[in-house]
Amino acid sequence: MKETWQVVLAGEGGQGLIVAGILLAEAASLCEGKNAAQTQSYGIATRGGFTKSEVVISTEEIVYPGVEEPDLVLALTPEAYELYARSLPPEAVLIYDTSLIDADQMEKSKARTFGFPFTDTARELGRVGVANLVSLGAIVATTGIVGAESLEKTIRHRFSGNAAELNLNAYHRGLALAGKE
Repeated sequence: MKETWQVVLAGEGGQGLIVAGILLAEAASLCEGKNAAQTQSYGIATRGGFTKSEVVISTEEIVYPGVEEPDLVLALTPEAYELYARSLPPEAVLIYDTSLIDADQMEKSKARTFGFPFTDTARELGRVGVANLVSLGAIVATTGIVGAESLEKTIRHRFSGNAAELNLNAYHRGLALAGKE
């Protein structure tokens, strides 16, 4: 297991990337006792503008809370894919949404690349807005960045009622997409 992960969750406003970053950081820190820092950046548009959430997870002290060289990038839009794909080293992981991104039309990445239908899966669940939770499931299953149980516990803590059940269902679908369930 890596000692430090520098993660970028990128897409557009309204895709829940900030919430996804917070959940990932909380799972690492509150459930696994790791150090975690989460920052966010977004355009002036509430929906539709470029948005990113950065998460640094480490077993060591975190000196700088921002991502300097990503180990993992989640791209939920073609813009996000193009922005990060070409600069990632071969040991990095690039995970993208095949519902919205045709990787054959994009520049090839040297990174280990995985595509999953996050938005289509969320749509099947009845709410496109849970694509962020579907993607978190795939991230956990693909990388082991945090334990699957840790993120599930964090989701249960953050949400209640129908929202909790929908988000947990979406998360489990993401785990299944990546072969963990």
